[in-house]
Amino acid sequence: MSKYYDWEKTLSYDADVTMVVGARGLGKTFGLRKQFIKDWKKDGSRFVEVVRFKNELGGVSDGYFGRLENLPENENYHFKTDTRYAYIAEKPKDDEKGKKKLTWHVIGYFMAMTDAQRMKKRTFNNVRRIVLDEAIIERSDRYHNYLPNEFATLADIVDTVSRERADTKGIRPRVYLLGNACDFGNPYFGHYGVTSDLKFGYRWYFHKTFLLHYVDADEYANEKLTGTVAGRMLAGSEAGKVSAKNEFVGLSSDFVEQKPKHAKFSFGIHFNGAHFGVWADYIRGFYYVTESIPNNASAIYYFSNEDARVNYIAAKRTSKLFQTFGEFYYMGLLRYESIDVKRRFQDVLRCFGIR
Repeated sequence: MSKYYDWEKTLSYDADVTMVVGARGLGKTFGLRKQFIKDWKKDGSRFVEVVRFKNELGGVSDGYFGRLENLPENENYHFKTDTRYAYIAEKPKDDEKGKKKLTWHVIGYFMAMTDAQRMKKRTFNNVRRIVLDEAIIERSDRYHNYLPNEFATLADIVDTVSRERADTKGIRPRVYLLGNACDFGNPYFGHYGVTSDLKFGYRWYFHKTFLLHYVDADEYANEKLTGTVAGRMLAGSEAGKVSAKNEFVGLSSDFVEQKPKHAKFSFGIHFNGAHFGVWADYIRGFYYVTESIPNNASAIYYFSNEDARVNYIAAKRTSKLFQTFGEFYYMGLLRYESIDVKRRFQDVLRCFGIR
C-alpha cells in the first residue's frame, strides 16, 4: 500500500458525522488516533472512544497508542491507558536518566454504549472528537449484534460528553464512524437513508450533516490479495471482497419496496426497542413490513421485556400467528420498506425459528 488513508482531506469537510467505509489495513483507525494527539498538542482538546459493550473496553484501550509512540513527532511523549482514560505526558527536558516525575494529562476517554445511562454522571471536558470503530458488524458474526436503538444511544452519548448548547460557542463535537463494507443493512445507513446505489467516493446526506466516504480500494486490494498471506487465503472469496476490495457482499434490495396506499394494517410488533407494522395487500397478495403503526391500532404484540430481552411467554402465545406468517416468508410474500427494516426484522423472525 502506497500510503495511509487521507484523513486531512476528510477532516476538511468538517461534517457533524463522518463515516468512513474502507478496507481493513487502510489506516483509518491509525490516522484518526494520530489526529487525536495533534488535537491535544494544539489546544488540549480530547477524544472519546465508544464501544458497544463494557467487556470490550479492555481490549480497545490496551496498547491504544502502541504504534503511534514510535513516530518521530511523538518521541518526546509518553502514553498510557486504562479502561476509562487515555493519558499523555511530555518527557521532562534535561532528564536523560528519567528521574524527573512525569505529569500526566487526560487526552481521551473510553466508554461503552451499554453503560451510557450511568456515564451521564461522569464528567467529560473539552471533547472534540467521538469515534465508534467497527461501526458496521460482520454479517457472519453470530456473537455480536447492533444494540436496540443503537443510533439514538450514540446520539445520547454525544450529548452527554459534549453538553453542547445551540446558543453558546465552544468546541463543536464531531462524530466518526469507521467500518468495512460487510453489512449494508446497518443502523447508520438506515438512519441517514443510504441506498443501494452507493458509489465509491464522498457523498453528503441529511442536509450536509452526514458525510460518507466509501473508499475505492483497487490499488490496495491488489497488493493485499497478492502480497499477504491472509490476502492469498481469501482471494476469490466473499470475505476477500470485503477485506481487501471493500465491496458490500450480499448487498440486496430484493423484497424491498414501498407499501401501497391500499394495503390494510394487520398487526404491530414491539421488539427490542423497535416497532414494526405489518400490512396486508389483498390485491397483490403480499405482506409489507414498515416502521409505522397507526395511532389507533389495537393488535399490537410486545416481544421484549423492559430490559430488552425476548419475552418468550409472549412469543409462545403468538406462535400460531407466526407459524402462518413464516409460511408467507418462505413463499416470498413479505416485502420491507427499506433494507434496514429488512435487516432488523430478521431478528423478529429468528425469535420464532424462521431463518
